[in-house]
Amino acid sequence: MKASIYLLFALIFALFTESCKNFSGLVNDAGRVLDGSAFDEKTIKTYKSADKSLSVRLVSTKDGDRQIVFVLNRVPFVQFYCTEPDQTGLFFITRVHFLFSSAGGWLEGDAAVSGTGLIVETASPSGGNTTEFSLQGPVSFTAITRGGIRRYDKRLYGRRALAELRNREERIRLVTRWMKEQSPPALLASPHDFENYWRPVLLPETVGKKLRPPRYTELSAAQNESNAYSFGGDIKWNTAYTKELFPEHLRQLRDGGSLLRDWEEAALWFYADYFWNTIIRDLCEKHYLNQ
Repeated sequence: MKASIYLLFALIFALFTESCKNFSGLVNDAGRVLDGSAFDEKTIKTYKSADKSLSVRLVSTKDGDRQIVFVLNRVPFVQFYCTEPDQTGLFFITRVHFLFSSAGGWLEGDAAVSGTGLIVETASPSGGNTTEFSLQGPVSFTAITRGGIRRYDKRLYGRRALAELRNREERIRLVTRWMKEQSPPALLASPHDFENYWRPVLLPETVGKKLRPPRYTELSAAQNESNAYSFGGDIKWNTAYTKELFPEHLRQLRDGGSLLRDWEEAALWFYADYFWNTIIRDLCEKHYLNQ
């Protein structure tokens, strides 16, 4: 009981104090409280890129190891953990920690990944010395290795949470792979714009009539004549729209309600997976850091 109260107050402290912090910093602090890493790490140095888009920390753990932890301001809900750089500045990415929040709770956990990067002191373009950071290639996922789920007053940990997170990851990847094939607008850089565009496309039954795609309205009129609907997640799904929208292997996700649950609990996960290659490509560019 005392531990739960302590975590609650620690989370509130991370979220609502130090008003000078930006949103990225708040999400990082909240995530570190939720997974316990806030109490296992001691920050030795903190760096930020000149444009404030990237934060890098050198931390020591309670067992004496040193690690590099970095996060892009664009996706503050995804943190990369790496080995301490060697004498040449080379480091290896070992895991990614994620925290996806929603109105009803959160999903958090770790995924094993592989990738390399370089952090070295070099001459600054503006003169003097600076710290240069860049990844050296793609970052590949292996598997989710640990996680937790909070749904209102219910919490899941251990094998059950891990199985659910792995199943959700598989479903989200199937959907985002299809999404990227649909030639969506280019200007969907923020999570807000991403959700505003894709929710009416994927789940028009859950938005106002004015936001629904015209084709959905046309198919709804025809659907009313045949009265062929599917019920899932307390929603009456237009199966004609589903059939026209999705390939066969994805249709049950929408008509059975799984897509709705995934979206409502983890829209940020869709966003992160959809833009993963873009995120890594940005990190492969040179970033000049200052303490």
